[in-house]
Amino acid sequence: MTIEAEIQDIKEMLDDIPDDFAKYSTIIEMGDELEPYPEEFKLDELKVPGCQSDLWLVAERKDDVLHYRATSDAVIVKGLVALMLQILNDRTPEEIRDFDTDLLKELGIKGLLTPGRQNGVGSLVQRIQLLAA
Repeated sequence: MTIEAEIQDIKEMLDDIPDDFAKYSTIIEMGDELEPYPEEFKLDELKVPGCQSDLWLVAERKDDVLHYRATSDAVIVKGLVALMLQILNDRTPEEIRDFDTDLLKELGIKGLLTPGRQNGVGSLVQRIQLLAA
């Protein structure tokens, strides 16, 4: 599935949720489904700068794609990580580097997030793209 199609699927899922509180709860629940993140990878050098919460991200190359694992100490951040990884995980470095972050606006989650959380999502995507370089 393309990045654009993945974003469209997430948008449709969120659009079907009746109110902002339920959308927020759904995003938090997505974080509960993240792949386990090893405690030994909770290192300062693996922290994503620019986030209000502690957020760790590690990447590994599997064949010709990058696989990311991440976690945070904040439940909403874990949910946002899950959203971003659903879109960008297991893609080629070229797909990740060429990803147009403006497409994230289509998700319609900006109104659910404080400006600090919005900046954190931007920092996460920047780090994901940096690791794809």
